[in-house]
Amino acid sequence: MTKLSDSTDFMNITNKLSNATIEGDTRNIPLEVSFIVTIIINSITCPFTVLFNVLVIMAVKRRPRLQSNTNILLACLAVTDALTGLTTQPSFILWKTFQLLDMTNFHNIMRVLHSSFLRSVSVCSCLHLMLLTCERLIAINFTKYYPHVVIKRNIKVAVIAFWIFSIFLEILSLTNQKAIVSVLVGLVLNSCILFISFSYVMLYRETRRHRNMIKTQQLPQEEVERFVKENKALKTTVIVVGTVLLCLLPAAITSVLNVTAPSWKATLFFVFTPWIRTCGMLNSFFNPLIYCWRQQEMRKFVFRFPTAQVVHPAQ
Repeated sequence: MTKLSDSTDFMNITNKLSNATIEGDTRNIPLEVSFIVTIIINSITCPFTVLFNVLVIMAVKRRPRLQSNTNILLACLAVTDALTGLTTQPSFILWKTFQLLDMTNFHNIMRVLHSSFLRSVSVCSCLHLMLLTCERLIAINFTKYYPHVVIKRNIKVAVIAFWIFSIFLEILSLTNQKAIVSVLVGLVLNSCILFISFSYVMLYRETRRHRNMIKTQQLPQEEVERFVKENKALKTTVIVVGTVLLCLLPAAITSVLNVTAPSWKATLFFVFTPWIRTCGMLNSFFNPLIYCWRQQEMRKFVFRFPTAQVVHPAQ
C-alpha cells in the first residue's frame, strides 16, 4: 500500500508539472522559481564570465612568458567562454524572462537563438578541449615530434577550422537540416569524449613511467625539469576537462533518466532543464579562475589592482 501511494503521489506531481506548457498557459510555483533563480545566477555570472575570459586572453597576448602553446590554446578556449557570456547566457536570460512574462513571440525567438548559440559554442569548446588534450599528448608521449607538429601556424589553422565547422552546423540548421545537424553534433561530441578519454589513459601511463624513472635516477636533470614543466601544464588541462565533465554531469544524468525512467521526463524537462543549461554555461565562468589558480603570472595580470600614481605639481 505504501509503494502504491508513493507511486500515485509521484504521478500527481508529474502531471501537475506537465501542465506547465512552454507557452506559459498554465503556471506553477516550482517552474517559476526554477526560472527566476537561474535567471539571477546567469545575470550575476554573465558579466564576470566575459571580463575574466577577456583578461585571460589579454594576459596571454601581452605577457611573453605566458605565450606557451598550452596557454595559447587556453586563450583560444577563453574566446569560446567569453562568447558564452556575450551570447549564450544573455539569450537564456531573455528567453526565460519572456517565458515568465508570457510573451510567447519573443520567448520563441530567444529560445531558437539560445539553442543556436549554445550548440555552436558547445561544439567549438569540445573541439578546443580535444586540441588541448592532443597538445599535451604530443608533448609528453611524442616529445620528438612536438617542435614540428605543435607550432603556432598549425594551432591557428585548427582553431579557424573548428569555428568554420561550428558556423557550418548553424547554417545547416537554418536550412531545416536538423537531423543532419543532430547526427554531426552527436558524432563530434562522442568523438571528443572518446579521444580525450583514450588520451588521458596514455598520458597517465607515460607520466607514471617518468615518475618511476625519476625515482630511480635514470633521467638527466634537464629531462626531469622538462617533465616537471610539462606535467604542471597537464594537471591544468586535467582540471579544466574535469570541470567541464562536472558541469555537464546533470545533462548526462538527465539523458540516462529519460531513457531508463520515461515517467521522469516531464519533471526533468520543465523544472530541471534551466538548471542543466545553467550548469553547462557556468563552466565558462570557472575556466578562467582555474587558469589563474594554476598560473601565478596570469593571476597577477587578471586580478591586479592598479594603484593611482601620484603626480607632483611642477615647482
